[in-house]
Amino acid sequence: MIPEFHYRVRWRAAGAHPGHHASHQTGGGYEFAGHVPLSAFPDPRNIDAHATLNDPFGQLMVKTFRQRSAIPVFVLADLSASMGFAGKAQVLAEFAAAAAYSAYRSGDPFGLIVCGEAIRWDLCLPLRWHKGGLPADTAEGLARVRPGARNAAALEDAVPHLGRGRALVLLVSDFHLDDAFLESLLDALRPHDVVPVAVWSRAEYDTLPDWGLIHLRDPETGQRRRLFMRPTLRRRFRDAFRARRDRLRELAARHGAREPFLLEDRFDADALTRYFYET
Repeated sequence: MIPEFHYRVRWRAAGAHPGHHASHQTGGGYEFAGHVPLSAFPDPRNIDAHATLNDPFGQLMVKTFRQRSAIPVFVLADLSASMGFAGKAQVLAEFAAAAAYSAYRSGDPFGLIVCGEAIRWDLCLPLRWHKGGLPADTAEGLARVRPGARNAAALEDAVPHLGRGRALVLLVSDFHLDDAFLESLLDALRPHDVVPVAVWSRAEYDTLPDWGLIHLRDPETGQRRRLFMRPTLRRRFRDAFRARRDRLRELAARHGAREPFLLEDRFDADALTRYFYET
């Protein structure tokens, strides 16, 4: 069963396609928008006698309402090699499937852009209304993929493919990215409603041994290092990740993105729903 989460945005959609989100479009909704002359909005069902009697020009006045509209929803995913560590790619695949299904259930179009050093068009999904969520071939492709890119530089190249209209963009990464690159990316994404979704594994910082020899390898550069673990070093690992989380919050706030949502080891749809209703 595909998990579903509920999301909401605090801005008005511009699109005319009916959906579940507040919009600027005038149409068949319940949100009162104002009075206009019948000649401007020829719908006699909504003639307002009180407003007509009070119109200084003697025009027939009608009530207008705002319809609810669909919004574009994108998952913009980092597929650099560090996303291949400790099941993070599997969490990404589960998250993409849940996001596509949730968009389908909300009546919103969904798009997926997967990026390493270049955009992985073979794993991407164009912005469409995808019945039932993620198509089976895309889901299988994501489940099979083994991240191996040396960086996620194509995330910036993907921005023009999000379209000109404001979209909800779920930026999924472990955010082991250079700060300058991340700032540039968040700046480029500023026209959109960006939710940084940080995929972390506790194996990186929380389940390390107190004592013993460990071997580390940077999956993107291939560099190896041997460390003798001790309690103080383990504490430094934890502190470094805590500091990174604080830094992500700071960068997101500075560049107009939402508070980062942390996916630690697994995807929890209920936690993400709570996040959307609290932020």
